[in-house]
Amino acid sequence: MKYKSIIAAVAVTALFVGNTANAQVNTKDTIATSKVQHFNFDDMASETIGKGIQRKWFYGEKGQMTIFNLEKGAHIPWHQHPNEQITYIMSGKVKIKTIIDGKETFVEVGAGEVIVFPENVPHEFWALEDTVDLDVHVPVREDWLSKELPEYLKKSK
Repeated sequence: MKYKSIIAAVAVTALFVGNTANAQVNTKDTIATSKVQHFNFDDMASETIGKGIQRKWFYGEKGQMTIFNLEKGAHIPWHQHPNEQITYIMSGKVKIKTIIDGKETFVEVGAGEVIVFPENVPHEFWALEDTVDLDVHVPVREDWLSKELPEYLKKSK
C-alpha cells in the first residue's frame, strides 16, 4: 500500500513538473532564464491556517504544491478559486462537498485517491480521520502570496 501511495505522489508530481517544464523550456533563452528550484517538505516549517489544519507549500512560476495535515474533524469551508486543483489523499479520508453535473454533491475520498477540481468549481472539505492531502494548484494561488489568510480560511471551524 505504501508503494502505491509513493507511486501516485510521484505521478502527480511528474504531471505538475512535466507541464511546468514544457511551458518554461521552449527556447535557449527560456532555459537560460528559468530558475530551477529544489524543496524538501521535511525541512519546511508547517503553518497553522485553521483549527486542525497545517500546511507546507511552495510555488514555481506556473503552479504550486501543498501538503496539508488535517486532524480528524478539521474543516476547510466552502470556497472557489480561479485555479485548477488536483487533490491526492496520501493517507486518511475526507468528505468533500462540490458541484458535479450542476448539483451539490458529497464525495468521500480516501488514501490513494485523487479528485480534480476545474477552475472556479466550489468545494469544501471535512477530515473524517487524520489525513495527509497533497494538492497541486495551477496557476499559483495569488490569494496565498500575502501573509493574510483568505476570508474562507478565517471561517474554518
